[in-house]
Amino acid sequence: MAGETQERLGELESLTRDYARYSRSAGGLASVLGGICCLLSYLLGGLLPMTPTLRVVLVALPLVWLLARWGMARRYYQRFGHVEEQESAVERRTHRLGLGVTLAVAVLLTASALSNGAQLSPGSAGYLALLWLLALAVWRWLRSPLDFVVGAFLFCQASLLCVDRVYPVIGTAAAQDALLMALLALLFPLAALLLIARGVADHRRFLQLRERLLRLRDAAVGGT
Repeated sequence: MAGETQERLGELESLTRDYARYSRSAGGLASVLGGICCLLSYLLGGLLPMTPTLRVVLVALPLVWLLARWGMARRYYQRFGHVEEQESAVERRTHRLGLGVTLAVAVLLTASALSNGAQLSPGSAGYLALLWLLALAVWRWLRSPLDFVVGAFLFCQASLLCVDRVYPVIGTAAAQDALLMALLALLFPLAALLLIARGVADHRRFLQLRERLLRLRDAAVGGT
């Protein structure tokens, strides 16, 4: 009897730990969506003529992704109740490093923009606002390295669009004038593909986890 109870407690602990991952580190389909948004922003921004409609869509992409991510975590992946994942020491340090870098960049660029005392243009104001929104997003949602890289690109691409710039794509005329930036920007579609692959794997694990949770719930109901 004691052995059976211990085994059941161990299974419950494992289920809780796996389930809690979907509050933070495991995005599932939201990660797939984030990777797709990153690829769209990179390719459409760098290859297509920039129209007002396209600009609005690309600027909105990071906000749409974060909203979808929050909604899917609450309404789908944690539909049985919210359980917060406990971060390891390494994960906390990595997150703090990303947040520190983001805040430092936001502070430096804001100070630079305001240093000459001139009034900010609407585009410059939008540029700075999106940088600070990125800092908020990193603090609250973009906690894993892949989430951070993809989220940072989406927000930075959106902020550049506010001042009529984009990350150049290799093979375009813009890339010839900013080759180093174009080479560095190749990191973002690579991160997007990795995030999509991770999201698919996380979603498949969730489907298995959901079946285990449903069996456990049915067993509990049947035992009462």
